[in-house]
Amino acid sequence: MAAGLRAVRRWGLAAAAPPRLAFTRSASVVKKGNNGQPNWLGVGMAFGTSAALWGFLIKEHNEDEMEYERRKRERRHKCEGCS
Repeated sequence: MAAGLRAVRRWGLAAAAPPRLAFTRSASVVKKGNNGQPNWLGVGMAFGTSAALWGFLIKEHNEDEMEYERRKRERRHKCEGCS
């Protein structure tokens, strides 16, 4: 992108078109994946992250259920008239 902007400035094309519409070239390169040799580090990190997030979600859900049951018991206790 920087090379395209330099060319726009050099040739004086800035008045004709805004810099964001200048002649640019994408810097990304797409390569064909190698299925014979997978990236095991990336696979492990993906599955590990997924497992950690599910574990956290289940732990939070269990804590929320326990808090709900505790509050329900307290509410029931107050309504039964213990005085």
